[in-house]
Amino acid sequence: MRGLLRLLLGVALLLLPASNAHACNCSRPGRVCSIAMGSSTIFRGTVVEITAIPDIRTVKLPDGTETQFHGGGTFKVRLSVAETFSGSPRAEQIVYTAQQSSSCGFRFEVGREYVVLAYQKEAQLWTTKCSRTALLEPGVANPDLAWMRSYKTAPHGSEIYGLVQLQDESAKGIPATIQLSGTENRTVTADAEGKYSIRNLTPGEYLVTALVPDGLATTAPTKITVADKGCAEVYWPVTYEGRIQGNVVDVEGKPVADLQMELEISDENRMQFQQTATTDLKGSYAFEHLSPGSYFVSARNADFLTGEETPIIYYPHSPRQEARSVLLGPAATLERVDFVLARLRSIPPVRVNVVLPDGSPVPAGFYLSAFPNGTSGNEPARSGLTDNSGTALLPLSLGREYAISVALDAQHPSCGFATLTFSKAKMAGTVVIEHPEVCPK
Repeated sequence: MRGLLRLLLGVALLLLPASNAHACNCSRPGRVCSIAMGSSTIFRGTVVEITAIPDIRTVKLPDGTETQFHGGGTFKVRLSVAETFSGSPRAEQIVYTAQQSSSCGFRFEVGREYVVLAYQKEAQLWTTKCSRTALLEPGVANPDLAWMRSYKTAPHGSEIYGLVQLQDESAKGIPATIQLSGTENRTVTADAEGKYSIRNLTPGEYLVTALVPDGLATTAPTKITVADKGCAEVYWPVTYEGRIQGNVVDVEGKPVADLQMELEISDENRMQFQQTATTDLKGSYAFEHLSPGSYFVSARNADFLTGEETPIIYYPHSPRQEARSVLLGPAATLERVDFVLARLRSIPPVRVNVVLPDGSPVPAGFYLSAFPNGTSGNEPARSGLTDNSGTALLPLSLGREYAISVALDAQHPSCGFATLTFSKAKMAGTVVIEHPEVCPK
């Protein structure tokens, strides 16, 4: 029995994140001039000693005995310092890093020389493989090292640079206009590859704006602070402003809500992709930020919500082999890509009452989402709005458990949650707004 308890507990602990373990996903580092000189510890040194520090956890079993489990652990790395570029100069430095590469640990070797960029964490210096920490090979020039050695004598001034790039299979650059306002006001135009650079700036805070050609869109203006002799990168992802939209109703003209719609490229010579959308309470759907081209539009799991005999219906109402593609021009909007499906299935609605912490009903218009728990086949999440009495009617299956959340609308975070199961004897349930500050109405 004790062995079984130990096994089950071990499996449970494996499913929990270790204290320093997480999926390591390093973004592309910026140029070396983006290093925060003076606010971090940067040095060149040789590894003298590496000490493994295990992560051992003692856990008490249900039968009162204790057992130990081993986590990822860390390495304590002692280095003899040859040069210090930022931070307090010392003859030796102690740096910590995770043992596992999956936890972003950096691989050090005794006797090898490195340039180390470390950050402070609980009075210790840490580094990761996502930093600019790097092995220095004998006889091989390191551009980061050369820049840091020349930092003190480098001319004053700052630089803001970046790339304006289309987010499709072409990944081509966009010659956008880049505007700076703040410590100085500057305007430049990105080159044919979408690259731009604004140099010899006065250090300080800037608002950076990218103006892209008509029919394209990018992110909102961003604030950035750039240090003297330093640089900062601002990347601008660009999307087309194409849009395909429509409505889904049944043969009686009733809107089909909560239906998953799917968009796919019909041209086999283009890189394939899929985009999904869900019909709202009015049966409307939209696909946005689309590049020009030919597309297939389909309704998924239509047989659960309606009397359709097959789950997937392609526009206008056909199987895949008879599907009609729709052609979208540059920055165009295709409207009325509509579907008429079989009659909606009759599912008796249940009542979900939404109340504030004091028990009073919420106002009309609160948004509810009900997600079926467990194996639910092709049942979609269902949605609804509260009426003036704080009640929403949702077409939910009896005997199935649902996770029901409440929010101001579909775009806002949840402020109330409950797990409810309905039956013929219980056709109503209650969700309490646990965080009213998140849903001010």
